[in-house]
Amino acid sequence: MRAIIATVVLLQALITGDCLLCEQCFALQTSSCSGIFKQCSPDVTHCVAGLENNTLGTHVILTAFKDCLDPSQKAACGREVSFTAPAASLWTSRTCCDSDFCNGGDVQVPPPDDTPNGYICEGCGSDQSAKPCTATEYVQCSGKQNACGTFYGTASRPGKTGEEYTFKGCTTQDFCIAGIFHMAGMQAYDYYVLKCSPALKV
Repeated sequence: MRAIIATVVLLQALITGDCLLCEQCFALQTSSCSGIFKQCSPDVTHCVAGLENNTLGTHVILTAFKDCLDPSQKAACGREVSFTAPAASLWTSRTCCDSDFCNGGDVQVPPPDDTPNGYICEGCGSDQSAKPCTATEYVQCSGKQNACGTFYGTASRPGKTGEEYTFKGCTTQDFCIAGIFHMAGMQAYDYYVLKCSPALKV
């Protein structure tokens, strides 16, 4: 069936122009997804496939996604985006490619690096406030996390409604550069603050 759909989309692309063809899907609680092949808009040059892990307490939401890559999000390609606070973490990894059907098949992205790296940050967190929290402990950074991040504002976890959150903890420079704006599942609303500063070397 997917082969028939792909053939139809390919014929449509040949008729309407030379636009990129990418698989499109979005699924919760799975490490992969499959969907339809979509003809991207003319300004799209890459397809994307990725995973996002959003943990709050013991509640983990894993999201798999594939799509035409929004040109404004190209800066997030190949970057490791993670944020670790007390009782909460957010991690995403994505791969981008630039040929028809290139994001088909299983989602293959680099896994998270949880190896302690000798940096620490002040940590705190709450899902009850959109104001900066007061540090209550230190968080051990891992992998490429060499920055301390502060996030506060209104956001929604994948499949959930918007709530107020505040967190301090370890993050990657890529998260500071790309920001929560580039997440596929977690969505921040108009009002939020993300600040970064150098992590403390132990």
